[in-house]
Amino acid sequence: MKQFTPSLLDWFAQNKRTFPWRNTADPYRIWVSEIMSHQTQIDRVADKYYPRFIEKFPSLSHLAKSNWENVYPVWEGLGYYSRGKNMLKTAKIISEEFCGHFPRDFSTLQTFPGIGAYTAAAILSFAFDDKIAAVDTNISRIINALWPEKNIQKVAQLLISEADSGRSWNSAMMDLSFFLRTKKEITAPLNKYFPTEMRKKFIREKRNNTKQLKNKKRKNYVDVGIACIWRSDGKYLIQSRPAGKSFVGSWEFPGGKREKGEDFRTCVKREIAEELGIKISVRPHFFEKKCKFNRSSLKLRFHRCQIQIGDPASLENQVFKWVSPSEFDQFSFLDTNDGVLERLKKMRT
Repeated sequence: MKQFTPSLLDWFAQNKRTFPWRNTADPYRIWVSEIMSHQTQIDRVADKYYPRFIEKFPSLSHLAKSNWENVYPVWEGLGYYSRGKNMLKTAKIISEEFCGHFPRDFSTLQTFPGIGAYTAAAILSFAFDDKIAAVDTNISRIINALWPEKNIQKVAQLLISEADSGRSWNSAMMDLSFFLRTKKEITAPLNKYFPTEMRKKFIREKRNNTKQLKNKKRKNYVDVGIACIWRSDGKYLIQSRPAGKSFVGSWEFPGGKREKGEDFRTCVKREIAEELGIKISVRPHFFEKKCKFNRSSLKLRFHRCQIQIGDPASLENQVFKWVSPSEFDQFSFLDTNDGVLERLKKMRT
């Protein structure tokens, strides 16, 4: 086991990948790259989203002084908008309570919104060069393949202790994981640890995971029509999630699943009649959003609507309110409404 880390670092010196955040020890920029890379292809982050974000918010103080309305256009397209919102919250906390400096403490870092054990370890390692292993699923798979039935975190800490640099060891392990999943060969001096059959196993696992993900998308794709009902004073009708449903108390625009054979506008009219007991006119959708969850993928289409007959009634035990776009930030909306809120703020009624 003691020979693995020297071999890893020798291999890394010849095969390391280049990313913009590997040229800095700024904990802010390290943090931004790590949050953006969660559940997002790293090349997309490096080529587009990270440079765009850093150009707009080059330092923690710039981000801390901003608000979600300014952050959203830079984050748009990455998805999982709660990540961006948590970054904004954390930036303000560090600015106000830690004089703008990231604390060099593993436990303290994990108290900030959106920072867990892995991200805390990554910040300490890449920014401060601490010898703390940032163990994710891919690194766990490597250690488990080489030393099965061992405690993965303990093995990782033992391996990194043999390195001169925590930053280099973690970067090397990440690149090794990439090569194992995408390349056919691992060159010397690491090749002795990864015989042909083991390399094929990593590639097969990646292919199987990709195939399973595609199958899930095909089997669990749901269309949802949503009504952004507005009245002459410019206010929109929103409703809270009732008891018995997930995310109770969160706010959303009314709507529901499209039935077989329905177009989206017919779906919206039916859902609103069932939920609120009113008849509405429905314009073509002005915003479409796709959301991925563990068991399903949603395609949501948002339509601007107006009441034609009746007054809204709470037919499904939901609470509803009429609010202006300037009041949206006062309510805790479901993440599925991210994007449309900013669009509605800019639209004229």
